[in-house]
Amino acid sequence: MKNTSDVDQYQEKDSDDVKEPANMEELQSVINSAMDDAKDFIDQIGQERALATEYYLGKEPTGTSSLQSEFVDTSVRDSILFMLPSIMRTFFGTKKVVEFIPKNADDIPLAQQQTDYINHIIERNQGFSVLYDAFKDSLVRKSGFIKAYWDDSISVSTHEYTDLSPEAYMALLMEKDVEVIEETVTSESMVMMDQISGEEITEETPVSYDCKIRRVKPKDEVVIEAVPPEEILISRAARDIHTSPYVAHRMIKSVGDLVAMGYDQDDMMDHVGSGDYLDNQSYQEQEARSPLDENLFPDRSDLGDRSVLYVEHYLRYDLDEDGIDELIRVCTVGDACNIVNVSPWDELPIAMFETDPEPHTVIGNCPADYLIPIQASKSQIMRDTLDSLGHSIFPRMTIVEGQVNIDDVLNTDIGQPIRVRAPGMVQPMSIPFVGKESFPFMQYLDSLKEDRTGVSKAAAGLNADALQSSTKTAVTATVSAAQGRIELICRHLAEGGMQSLFKLINHLVIKHQDQEAVVRLNNEFVAVDPRFWDADKDLTVNVAISKNSDEEKMQVLSMVAGKQEQILQMLGPDNPLVTMQQYANTLSRMIEMAGFKDSTAFVNTNIPPMPPQQEEQKSDPAEMLAQAEMQKAQVSAQKAIIDSETDRMKIIMDDDFKRDEAEADIALKAAELRAKYGAQVSMTEIKALMERDREILRQVAKTQATGLFNGSGG
Repeated sequence: MKNTSDVDQYQEKDSDDVKEPANMEELQSVINSAMDDAKDFIDQIGQERALATEYYLGKEPTGTSSLQSEFVDTSVRDSILFMLPSIMRTFFGTKKVVEFIPKNADDIPLAQQQTDYINHIIERNQGFSVLYDAFKDSLVRKSGFIKAYWDDSISVSTHEYTDLSPEAYMALLMEKDVEVIEETVTSESMVMMDQISGEEITEETPVSYDCKIRRVKPKDEVVIEAVPPEEILISRAARDIHTSPYVAHRMIKSVGDLVAMGYDQDDMMDHVGSGDYLDNQSYQEQEARSPLDENLFPDRSDLGDRSVLYVEHYLRYDLDEDGIDELIRVCTVGDACNIVNVSPWDELPIAMFETDPEPHTVIGNCPADYLIPIQASKSQIMRDTLDSLGHSIFPRMTIVEGQVNIDDVLNTDIGQPIRVRAPGMVQPMSIPFVGKESFPFMQYLDSLKEDRTGVSKAAAGLNADALQSSTKTAVTATVSAAQGRIELICRHLAEGGMQSLFKLINHLVIKHQDQEAVVRLNNEFVAVDPRFWDADKDLTVNVAISKNSDEEKMQVLSMVAGKQEQILQMLGPDNPLVTMQQYANTLSRMIEMAGFKDSTAFVNTNIPPMPPQQEEQKSDPAEMLAQAEMQKAQVSAQKAIIDSETDRMKIIMDDDFKRDEAEADIALKAAELRAKYGAQVSMTEIKALMERDREILRQVAKTQATGLFNGSGG
């Protein structure tokens, strides 16, 4: 499944799916023509980018005279630095800027894992720094670019080990991609007796090893990196970067880098020297960003640091001659664009970020474009104001030639005398300070800057003059209106560059990661296997645009949470209005708005679905009536048993009572007979007869009760 490459994420030159073009000269001509036109278009954009960079760094506009004030306003830099914290907080204030949408209930765990793992890759690649660079480029230089690719270039590392045991040494050699460079063996001599010859034999047994090894292995990971805007070429006719007929990425590579990417060293040495710089316009952009009078490189004897111009061209071309143009990648080296690799390609590995896209145009505008005229005007006004102040403090002098010491006049030290030959030979030219007349116009320029960018003190709640006498509603409206411009910029960045970047990373992981990986996601170690993911799953960006402030949003969420709690308490967790997952989502969003990035440290945001309860089956009325009659019969039977048992016990008790009376009468009469006549009556025999009759009576009563029970049960 994995598609290895000759450079970073790219395919091997000898891969089976790479077809050599039938007409290499035609492809070479197409490449040269498309590149020349794109360079001419980007050079015009590059001039504006270089100028914007100069203004951002506070180097423009330059003064018109060396005698004038050199003050430079920094409106561009101040506004950009004001926007950046809000933009970065919007995207990195939560762990889930972009989420993958599940297609059904069974897909929810996999979509959650997909979201967490892609965000993990962004963090592992220092995503904050990479996106910060791209965002700043888009704010200052019209557009920012991030390149994402699968890097399977080889990495070489050297390690030294000392005093290794033989077992550890053998285990080290069994590791993959390990090559022994040097080794020293420490042995121990043992004298043994040969049992056959009887001679002494000395054997050397290794005791420890000292070795130096080299590991050469592919990196096999997704890499994202911010690309300088001057390195990207885009067709003049493009409306957006993804449908552009031609896109190129120009790079300065060393021979060592190209060899690590799979190219032959001798072939690359033929083009050494072509990578001193991209072209004159790109050099101006680089110099504006990092001014250097001269690039100095140390002399080296090895060939790994020799620079070569390496360009990746992405264009639509019928490579397989089926009549349909497909996206292909053509790699060239040198100023003459010598083709070294041609291969079909799935998608453009570059994500473009723009803060103010222009419809039907690939490169739009940026806040710096709107602020440059304001910075130039404010700089000139402040220079004139300072010059007027200087003239009022140090006025010019009128002197009578030959009557005044010129050195004294030119000396502006405080308290120093001016030597004259006669009174009145020196007269100051009084020039009033007129700089105060410029202050209203400076305020107008500040309000114009606020209108163009939304950046103002009122937006930060710092303008006491504007807010101290206003109602809370007015203050909230002022702050929300200013935040709306920044939120709109965030939406452009999210829907444009962020979605493209996350989709690209998702496709790279699914295509190239051919084995399961165990990573830590949400404080748990999870086994991730992207081979089972859906490459076409939709994305959603969690960047909300609202006229409400964060405080108002928190109040609304608190009210919603309270209503959810009432519904859950009254109707239970299985109610049709609110689920436990929705309540967890509300709490999670409140925690994130409070400034805590990881809401899982406080609440469990993934609630397992409740098992569906089985509905009670509706019974047939006739069946219910039969069951009721059966229960009634059972109750009647049980009552009959109880009544019969009661009657039996009553009969026995009555019999016992009568027998006791009879025994008492017999005993009394026997005593009378003995007293009158001296007759001997055997009471033992009489009691035995009475007990026999009593037992017979009990058995008969028991038999009757049993028969009654059986008849009722039947």
